[in-house]
Parts: sequence; structure tokens; C-alpha cells
Amino acid sequence: MKRIDRRMFLKGAGGATLALPFLESMLPRSASAQTATPPKRFIALKSFSTQLVKEWYPAFTGNGYQLKDSKYSDSRGDGTTLLTQKISGTNYTWAPLSDFKTDTGISGILGPKLNPFLDKLTLIRGLDFLPAVNHNYGGLLGNFSSCTAATPCDADSLTDVPTIDQVMAYSPKVYPSTPNLRYLHITQGVTDSMSYTDLGMVGSKVEQLKARTNPLDAFNDVFGTNPPDNSGMPPSDRDKLLVDRVYADYVKLKSNSRLSADDKDLVEKYVNLVAELQAKLTVTPTMSCTVPATPQSLANNSGLDTKDITTKWDLFLDVVAAAVMCDRTRVITIGVHKALGPSPDSSNSTLTGYYHSEDASGGTWHGLAHDWDNANSRRQLQGVNAWVAAEVFAKLLTKLDVPEVGDSTYLDNSLVYWGNELGFNHIAYSVPCLLAGSAGGFIKAGRYLDYIDWSGRAYFSQEDGNVIQGIPHNQFLVTAMQAMGLAPADYERNGQKGYGSTSTSGRSSDTWAVDYDLSKIGDVLPGIQG
Repeated sequence: MKRIDRRMFLKGAGGATLALPFLESMLPRSASAQTATPPKRFIALKSFSTQLVKEWYPAFTGNGYQLKDSKYSDSRGDGTTLLTQKISGTNYTWAPLSDFKTDTGISGILGPKLNPFLDKLTLIRGLDFLPAVNHNYGGLLGNFSSCTAATPCDADSLTDVPTIDQVMAYSPKVYPSTPNLRYLHITQGVTDSMSYTDLGMVGSKVEQLKARTNPLDAFNDVFGTNPPDNSGMPPSDRDKLLVDRVYADYVKLKSNSRLSADDKDLVEKYVNLVAELQAKLTVTPTMSCTVPATPQSLANNSGLDTKDITTKWDLFLDVVAAAVMCDRTRVITIGVHKALGPSPDSSNSTLTGYYHSEDASGGTWHGLAHDWDNANSRRQLQGVNAWVAAEVFAKLLTKLDVPEVGDSTYLDNSLVYWGNELGFNHIAYSVPCLLAGSAGGFIKAGRYLDYIDWSGRAYFSQEDGNVIQGIPHNQFLVTAMQAMGLAPADYERNGQKGYGSTSTSGRSSDTWAVDYDLSKIGDVLPGIQG
């Protein structure tokens, strides 16, 4: 059977082309009844230092729910909601996220701007890094041997492995043909990314990749560089205001009698998205007859100017959304080293800028995480992460949750992962995880999955968090790769099941949970597929 390419193009003067989203109504008649399968995308967003247990997870009562305090009189009574429904065949528990919906969100950090997406979210508790890490770059995505220079750790002795985003980026199951751009890494301030690569050559040296810190550089990675200067073209010439010289063809396509109303609306939204994105990035507010004038450059810095921080995030999110919707890349990482948060003065409602770096001095984002037993520091830290939830994560979901094929959206066909550098108080147990999308139906979303066996031993507690055995983070790595279509043979190495190190070297069994059941290390997370 002849292969039908999901991507259509507008081709204009000078040979310029613009890739369009999938338009079902424009398929050949013989193919119109066939089901199109859109590509899957993986987007990882990483925040830093600790998360506050009581603020990250629901602390909801009512509708039959109680706090853990009603069952546990020791540190396990941590002020969060007690789940009671068992994940089949396990001691783990779950609940529908919609059960915890309030006007202020489902938790102190996961606020109201995430409420519209509750049926597309998966909140996970109990993912443990087995190797002993401290501040690190690649642990979130599987390379545990990546602690920062300021915080060396036992895991540094482990062999570097590619992070799972790079396994995906070089997989023919993610990219059946050579892509425009295998991956995109963006951040503010810190130039080192969370990604480590062997360039798809197993056994080759593994090296850390750099992230784009300037929206212009990210835009050029996605859409090309060195556009001609056509700034002298009259802005009133409407026929010459569309991307890549294709406005005339765009008009013809819109007038095509075969184009359904839904697809016509999709074309309009798509073209407007790219036009709006390029206009935002240019010095001039209008577009030329070919491509816009050279985008404005917003240099990287370690400053805390709130306008600079928010402007860059808005531009970065536009680039990410357009890259996905234009199918320019399917693998993206976002390091959130900069955010806004509450003023140190609780009586001042003005937001201030925060920058997470290796500097842990008082008042910095990093410093607040060290000062976890101070109520004002906790207030600021909660506010910073709540801002990330609302102004980065939720905004990205909003941009992606638009129709792609049939009843599915770009978000539905993606796996968007918000993870954290560490768990509570610089401890890599129960590292928070929030997923959005289902990777085309692989994950049954809309649930809160708790992989901690609360009947097990509580080794110690800090910052309202408990060291109680959960489930190896390695199983999340496997879940993400299989969600993207990979099979074990595509990522397992040297006869070892699963992915990533399972070493607990440096951790004493008297103090830490180390006795994990590794017989299922290569399995997807229990119950996540419903």
C-alpha cells in the first residue's frame, strides 16, 4: 500500500515551503477513511533543588478523603491526603485527580491554571533515584553520574549513559526518517542542559549537551538561519505578509472546496501561530514578503529582571509549541533555572526574580531550599514553584492542547514530563513527577499514583518528607521510552534489564531504603496504563 505522508506543504515563490499540520479532509479520497497516526513527542521540564511535600501533593479532605494523619501517628502523618484505592496486585494506591479539584487547584503548587487539564495529567509519588546523588544534571533522564561540580556524589563513579531523550532522538521509531532537528534544549541562565548523548552510537563517548539560552538561537535551530532582509517591503501589502512567500498558496488552500471547516480553522490557527511567533521575535511588528527581519537577540544573563525572565519564557514556549505543531522536532528539554516568586517581604505582593545556581547563599532559590525549616523561606519556595506550574507548565499545555487529528490534540499525542532535580531537602527519594498527555493513549491519564508502600519502614523524615521505599525511578525511564514507541531491544544494554544504574553504593541499609525488588526493573510503572 502506498504510504501517505501526514505532512502537507504550502510552496510559494522562490521555492520556499511551509509545513502544515495534518489535514484529514485533504487526504486522497481513497485514504480519507483510514486512521492517521500522528507522531509522538517527548518534552521534559526540570525544576531544581527540593520540592515541598505538603505543597506539591494534595492535602484534601472531604468526599470520603482523610489526611494520612488519621491513620499514622508517626512522621507518615505528613498532612497529605490518604489514598485508599489499591493499584491491582500491589500495595500502591491511586485516586482520580478530579477528586481533589478546588478553586485554588489540587495543591499549594499545582494551582488553578492546571484545573482544565486534570483529565490529562498523571501525578506520581514515590519515584526513587537508587544511586546516591546530590545536585545533578542528568539524573532526571537516567544519567545519574552527573552531579554538579559543587556537590560531588557517590554516583559520579558510575559510567555515563545517554539520557533517555537522546535515546529517543536517535531512534528510528521516533524519527523514521532524518528529522529537521533531532532535539531542542532550552533554559535561562545556566548553559548546561540535562541531556547527555552518544550521538546514537552505542559505546561511544557520552557527553553533556548545551542548552539554548537565547530565544533567537532556539528559533533559528527550529526554523532556519540567515533570513534575507526585506524590511523595506511595505507592511500594508497583505499578500506579502505571510511566512516563507506562501500567502498566495495559503489563500488557494483556504478556498479549496474539499477543505472542511475544522481543517480550515486549523490552517488559520497554525499560520497565525507561526506569524505571531516570528512577529514577537522581530524588531519590527510586521512580517516581510518572505521571512521576517532578523529576530531580536535576548542575551543570556544571570540577572533577576522580571520582564527579561517572563519575556524569554513566553518566547521560548512559543518556539516549543510551534516546533511541535510544525513537526520540526519531537524531543525537547526545558531547564527552569529562572522563575518569578514572592518578595522576601511577605507584606509586599510584587513578584521578584529567582535564579537557581550552585550558589546556595541566603535568599537565592537554592538558598531557600536549604532553609526549609524557615516558614518565610518555605513561602517563597512554594511561590516560585507555583509560578512555574502556572506560567511555564500550564501555559505550555494550553498551547499544545489544540486539535491535531480527529478528537486528539497535540498534547494528547505528547508526553510532557515535569520532574525535579531532587526530592525533599536535597534527598533523591520520592522525586516529584507530573505528566501531561498520554503519548497517544499509552498512559491512562487523570490519576494520582502513589508508589510508596506506606506500611514499610520509615527510615527518617525531614521537611515533612519520609524516606520510605518507593519504586525505582528506572521504571519511569522505561515507561517514557515505551510510551514513545521504543521496545527493550532499543535501549537495553549488556544484557541488563531496564535502563539506568541501580547501584545503591554509598547508602547504608541502616539509614536508607536500599532493598528494592529489581526483578521488575525493566517493566513499565504498575497501573499507569490502566
